[in-house]
Amino acid sequence: MNIPSDSIPRHADTGVGVEFDDGFPGFDSVSMVRALAGFDPSDLDDDGLLQVMVEAQRIVAAAQARQVKAMAELSRRRPRAFGHPFGEFAADEVAVELCLTRRAAENRLGQAVEMTTRTPAILHALEAGRLDLYRASAITDATYGLDDATAAQVATQVVGRVERRNVSEIRRTVRQAVLRVDPDGAERRRERARADRKVVLTPLDDGMAELTAFLPADQASAVYRRVDALARGARVLGDERGADARRADVFVNLLLGRRDPGMAGEPGSGLRPLVHVTVSASTLAGADDKPGRLDGYGPIGAAFARQIAADPTGTWKRLVTDPTDGSLIEHSHNTYRPPAALDDFIRARDGQCRFPSCQRSAQHADLDHTIPWPTGPTAIGNLGALCRRHHRLKHQTTWRLTQTNGRFCWTSPTGRNYITEPADHDPP
Repeated sequence: MNIPSDSIPRHADTGVGVEFDDGFPGFDSVSMVRALAGFDPSDLDDDGLLQVMVEAQRIVAAAQARQVKAMAELSRRRPRAFGHPFGEFAADEVAVELCLTRRAAENRLGQAVEMTTRTPAILHALEAGRLDLYRASAITDATYGLDDATAAQVATQVVGRVERRNVSEIRRTVRQAVLRVDPDGAERRRERARADRKVVLTPLDDGMAELTAFLPADQASAVYRRVDALARGARVLGDERGADARRADVFVNLLLGRRDPGMAGEPGSGLRPLVHVTVSASTLAGADDKPGRLDGYGPIGAAFARQIAADPTGTWKRLVTDPTDGSLIEHSHNTYRPPAALDDFIRARDGQCRFPSCQRSAQHADLDHTIPWPTGPTAIGNLGALCRRHHRLKHQTTWRLTQTNGRFCWTSPTGRNYITEPADHDPP
C-alpha cells in the first residue's frame, strides 16, 4: 500500500502524531503499523519521509512501553530477595527469553520497576511516543539514587523539556534538575561517588584494550584538556596521525615519562590548559545554591562550583554571571572579534556546537555572528558556537538560523523548525 505524505497523522503542535490526551499525544499504534506497512518511500516528498521516520519511532516507543509494563508485572509476581528491587531470579527468565545477558536483563528490569513505581511521568511519555526507551533510560539512570518524592519530581520536571533532545542533552538536563531539586543531596552523592574512583583495564579485540579512569569531573576535565592541548601543539613535519590517535599517544607517553616522537618539546612541556567554570555571582557569594557549569562536563553542584572557582592553582578560569538574567558581568562588544571574556562566556554557555544534536565541543568551534557583523553586534545575543561543518552549512545551504538571547531556532530546507537551548539552559 502506498501512502502520500498528507495521509500521515500529525500532531497539532509539533507536526508529529495526532491529538494530545491528558497532556500527552495519543495514537492508535496498530492502525499506524498497518498504514506504514508496505508503503513505497519513493511516493513521498522529503517532508513525508521525515514524518514516516517520526511515526515509526513513536510506534517502537509504544511497543517498548508495553514491554516495560510486562517486565514490571513479572518482577512483581516473583518473590523478593533481600537487597533486590525485583525477584532475584526474574532477570534469568527475561535474559533467556529475550537473548540478553543477565546483567542487561537486570538493568532492563530495574528501569521497568523505576518507571512503573517511582517515575510514572517517564512511562507516560514512552507510551505516547514522546521518548524512546533509550532516551527514557537516560532519565531513570539519574533518579536511582534519589528518594521517591525527589525522583518523581525530577522526572515530572524534565519529561516535558527533553522530547526533542538527544541522550547527551537529556543527561545534562536531568543533572541540572537534580541539582536544583536536591542541592544538599548533590554534595553527599558527589562525595560518595568520589570514593569509588578507579582505573579499569578492559581487553578488546585485535590486540587493543580500553583503559578507563573513573575520576572526579574537575580532575578528568583538567587531564583531558592537558592531553588535548599537547596533542594540538606543534607537530613534527610529516606526522600524519589523526587527532584521536595523537591524544592517545600523548596520554601514554605522559604517563610513561617519554617524549612523544611526533611533537616538539619534553613530556612536561606545553600549554597549561584552562577549564572554565561558570557560576552565578550570588552563588559565588553564598547567597544561594544555583548549579554551576563545568566546561566539557555540564552542571555541577553549587558547593563544587564554589570550590573550583576558588582554586588558586590557575588551572581553572571562572566566569561569573548576573544572577537575574545569566549574562556575563563586564564585557564589551564594539569589535568584530569578541574580547577574551566574551569569547570564554559564549563557549562555556553553549558547551558544544549549537546545531541540533551536534556534540562537537564549543572549545574547538567557530564563534559565529547570527546576524553578520557589523549589521549584527558582537554581543551575547548575537554570537554562538558552530563547528566548522555547521558554520559552513549555515552560509552555504538553505538552512536558516535566528537567535533570541542564546535560544537558537534552525529552519531546515523542508521548513521544519528545530530549537536548541544554551547548555543546561535554566531560566531564572
